[in-house]
Amino acid sequence: MTSASAQPPVEGRWTVLLLTCREPKSDFRLPLAEELQKLGHDVTYVFLKRRPTVVRMAKPECARTFSLPAFLDYARREFRGRERLLVFNSTNLAFPGISRALRLLCGGLWCLDMHDDLLYDREGLSRCKGKLALKLLVGGSDLIVHAAPTLKELFPTSQPLGNASPVRRIDRPQPDWGRVLILASLDARFDFPFVSATAAANLELAFDIYGRVSQDDTAVAAALTRLTKERSNVAYRGPYVNEDLPDILGAYPATLAPYVVGSRLTHTIDPLRYYHCLNSGMEVLSTPIPKALDFGEAIHIVRTPAEVGPAVRRLASDASARRNIPERWRAETWDIKAARLIEIVEAERAGHVR
Repeated sequence: MTSASAQPPVEGRWTVLLLTCREPKSDFRLPLAEELQKLGHDVTYVFLKRRPTVVRMAKPECARTFSLPAFLDYARREFRGRERLLVFNSTNLAFPGISRALRLLCGGLWCLDMHDDLLYDREGLSRCKGKLALKLLVGGSDLIVHAAPTLKELFPTSQPLGNASPVRRIDRPQPDWGRVLILASLDARFDFPFVSATAAANLELAFDIYGRVSQDDTAVAAALTRLTKERSNVAYRGPYVNEDLPDILGAYPATLAPYVVGSRLTHTIDPLRYYHCLNSGMEVLSTPIPKALDFGEAIHIVRTPAEVGPAVRRLASDASARRNIPERWRAETWDIKAARLIEIVEAERAGHVR
């Protein structure tokens, strides 16, 4: 594997166009773009929206915003004809038509980022539209990379890339085991009854929730309000962005990941929260979704609310019960994933050349 500090020879460098549909301050693919640039590749990061924002990672302070027609013209002039052009498409189901237009205009090797089942929360007409968008995206890609191993069930030819975190180990000289962090996307995957029952059974523990409430989801917003009203030891601390993570994570020695179990909604997720918390040195307790089980002995599986309190108390009093140790967890960071992505792409290109 290429080391993060090694620079590829000129003939081995890629021009990388990384397309995303997420705000840069909270986009988990921005660290990947940064690490690809550090590896010596020429990376352009594009926040694809109605007025796309373009950032050359060599000069990240110089962002440019275009109208859609002007962006398509810019992309054609900038990237068409590049011999080693990689387009990493992480736009979920947004703008599939624009993705196909970009392929027609620019060419290149197209890699679809399947970090989750993109249809997981869609029903009825929305699901039908989503399937059409997904078909367009898959049809316009040369290869697919996936995060959770369970995504291989949906895309048998995809290659494993996985997730990571830019967070490094954090010193906690005086850990407060009376406070438990819940870092979450607050949507239908969050098990509100599990958290409520856990809080009721452990009044001596405080549970602090950080995360963004799913957009326009009134049911989730109401469930969160009800939870914090009914359980005085549960507090909602608001949303966060990537730069907030070290301060948030450093305040807690343990975290709870209360995902709904046995649901299509959580069958294929590879939560970034696991990587943030594990990399930072926290003890991670999680309900048994497939990806949690995939971590083996690095995290603690809690199947019922009754198991949470005793597990936290045991971790507080007995250091030997802790699992976030070098023998069980080696930090997964984006420099590793950037090198892995280039390995996958080089193998794909070699197959095309033959």
